[in-house]
Amino acid sequence: MAPTAPTPSGSKRPTARQKAAARLLDPLLPRKLHRENNHVTDSFINSKRDKRTIKHSAFVSKISSSSSITKRKTLKGRRPNKKLVTTLNSLGDALDDITQEIAEEDAEKPEEGKVRHKSLKSKPGALKKKEKVIKSELERFGRNLAQLAAVSEEKKEEMKMVVEKEEKTQQPQAVPAAATSNRWAALRGFIASTMEQNPAFTNRS
Repeated sequence: MAPTAPTPSGSKRPTARQKAAARLLDPLLPRKLHRENNHVTDSFINSKRDKRTIKHSAFVSKISSSSSITKRKTLKGRRPNKKLVTTLNSLGDALDDITQEIAEEDAEKPEEGKVRHKSLKSKPGALKKKEKVIKSELERFGRNLAQLAAVSEEKKEEMKMVVEKEEKTQQPQAVPAAATSNRWAALRGFIASTMEQNPAFTNRS
């Protein structure tokens, strides 16, 4: 490739050294000046270890300053024009109202295990009427139980009679068939006692 002409120095970006020299008041003065009130000696900055400690301390100070800024942001107070709508006193009053409402609701609720009949009002002679109704119901229930017991006993006797007749009429069979025949006879007797039959079929064997 053909050689290109060198560009003027003014068009180049300034180097870090040039920037540091521009910061000084007089670029001809040395960068490190002796300060009488300085606690650190001038020989401190010459070694590599000292430079490392300086970088580390600068890094730590950056971190601490950034954390303090975030704390300030989080602890930022409320603006005076944005005041709270409620106060602690109003919250306390609201809690008192809520507790009163809960107590009233609990008082209105009936006790557990007790049923209130609001539709039935107490009248004179209501207890006597109630006792009469209970007695009549108990008597009727007892009569019904007695009738059911009598019917069940009659059915049992009829079943026994039918089973005996069946056993007499049937011929003796083998021992394993005896159990099944008894079951069938009991079933026939139960059906005969519970089902209405035509008189034409009652005398048939």
